[in-house]
Formats: sequence, structure tokens, C-alpha cells
Amino acid sequence: MKVAKDEQKEIGHQPVLVSEVLSALRLSPLHSEGYHPEKDCPSIPGSQAHSNQRELSFLPSPVGGYLDCTVGLGGHTEAILNAAAQNVRVIAMDRDSDALSYAKKRLTAYDNRVTFFHGSFRDILSIAENAKVTEFSGILFDLGVSSLQLDLASRGFSFQQEGPLDMRMDQTQAITAAQLVNTLREGELADIIYQYGEERSARKVASFIVRYREKEGPITETSALSDLICRAVRGKSKWTKTHPATKTFQALRIAVNDELSEIEAGMTHAASLLAVGGRLAVISFHSLEDRVVKHRFKEFAAKPGQECVSLVKKRFANLYKKPIVPTEEEVFRNPRARSAKLRVLERVA
Repeated sequence: MKVAKDEQKEIGHQPVLVSEVLSALRLSPLHSEGYHPEKDCPSIPGSQAHSNQRELSFLPSPVGGYLDCTVGLGGHTEAILNAAAQNVRVIAMDRDSDALSYAKKRLTAYDNRVTFFHGSFRDILSIAENAKVTEFSGILFDLGVSSLQLDLASRGFSFQQEGPLDMRMDQTQAITAAQLVNTLREGELADIIYQYGEERSARKVASFIVRYREKEGPITETSALSDLICRAVRGKSKWTKTHPATKTFQALRIAVNDELSEIEAGMTHAASLLAVGGRLAVISFHSLEDRVVKHRFKEFAAKPGQECVSLVKKRFANLYKKPIVPTEEEVFRNPRARSAKLRVLERVA
């Protein structure tokens, strides 16, 4: 599906935590209050090269390119290209071909410095090989759903717009949200909604869905599913600020795109491609994503003998004890940034 020009104008794209990401990748100073690398950055036991916190925070960056694993509409990649030296190259990838098309148009002026690839996180190693890059100075993940996916009704991600119940980030894959909703057994559907949406009324929602499809036929539109969910959970969510369909739509999206497994695989691949002194920055938007990132970083930064087998000869450090979050000013300008969390990992040996 091509993104029409009139649809492009309607896409409200504001990349989140741009200043913080650039600082994490050592491309510009940070101007965010309450963010102090020398205080938040832990020391690494047994490492003379990083005997104190300030040295760890300002370890010289290796000379090399950057990998944006979720180029989306190109906001972070553009910021990296503007902040980096003119000879620095960025590899930009995304599993969403619509996003890649949009980013290519946006970044036309940087044509000789950015190379685009279509692929998922599982494809990171093969993409790096095809790009003839063995190590990166910085790698970025901006997880979750993009503005393009949310704002285009035809993609079926939003319960606030009428559209087909799709939710595929990669439109070449076969499984859609409609297929899950209309084919899974009630128990399987409830498990997905509870596990990936943390919806307490998961069994009731699943029951309503199954009864509806048995009586009325397949559920194929976002509005039909949203209305059904509202009827199922309206008693418990009547006075909350969150729309009743939020958690179920999130759960279906994660299941359709196998997002959590993709994140785990992607971060392992990315860590293996970091040069010494290189940094991996990951922005997450909900607790399930952040939990995976937090635990994966903990594994990467484990003591010798406890780390991931595939990274056994490499050493990493979590740079900050707590995730970096947007300032109040950014949240005011861009409400979608309110739940963003940035975690940063550095390869130290």
C-alpha cells in the first residue's frame, strides 16, 4: 500500500526523546533537566578503563556508522545525520514498507549517507552483512507502533478510526488481527489479551468476541471490535481515562507481529554488532517492552560466566540505573511521548 500525499499531510510525526537519544549516542550534549550521566551511570567492577562513573559516561566513541532498526518516518535518523560528521553513514531499516517509502522521501537530501533495508529485527545480522558493516558506533530501537501506523485508518491499528482489522507492521506477512479474532478458540484469545494487554477482563472480552462471531459472523472492522470490547468491559472502565479497547488492541498488535520475541532477538543481534565504546539505545512505550529490554540489558551486563553465550567474549554496561523519560515540556508538545522510556547499553570490551 502506498501512502497517498493527502494522507502523508495528516500524519503527525514527532520523534520522541531526540535530544536524549543523540546524547546517548554521543552526538550532541543533552539539555534535559534531572539527567546526570556522571551520577546515574554505574561503575563497572574490575574494569580499570572505567574506574569511575564519569569516565564510563564519556568513553570515546568508536569511529563508525549507525543503525536505526526502526526508521519509521525518519525523524531519529534525520537527527542522527544532522548531528554526526558528514562522512558518517546510517543504515535505516524497518519491517513496514510504507514507513520505508515515506522515510526515503523525507531523507532524499541525505541520499549518499543513508541506506535503506526492509526487514524485521531478526534480519539485523543479514542486513548488516549486505550493507558490508561489521560494527556500529550506535544502534537505535524505537519500539511499538509508529505515527504512520496509528494515523492511517487503512492500517487497522487504531480503535479510534474506522478501518480493516489488520495491524500488520509487515504487510507481506499472512496473519492479521482479523484472523486471530475470528479463528482462535476463546481460551487462546483470552490468554493473548491477558498476557500481552494485561487486561483483567480478558476472559469476558474473549467470551463476547466468540459469542458475537458465532451469532453475527466474522469481525472485520476496528470499530466493530472496539464497540464489542466497550460493551464487555464498560462496567469496570467507565470512570478511567484509558479507552476500554486500548489493552485488547495492544495485545492483538503484539501477537500479530510477534513483537516481544522480535525485540529479544533484535537486541541480541544488535549487541553483537556494537564496536567497543559503541552504544545501544532502546525506546519502549509500555511495561511489557520495557521489561524485556531491562532484563536483556541485565543479561548483557552480567559478570563473566553469567552473560549470554553468543556474547561471551564481549563486555557491556548499563549506563543508567533508571530509564530516561521525556520532560514535561516534551509531553506537553507531544502527548504520545508520555510513556516513552529510554535505556542505554555500552560495549566496554
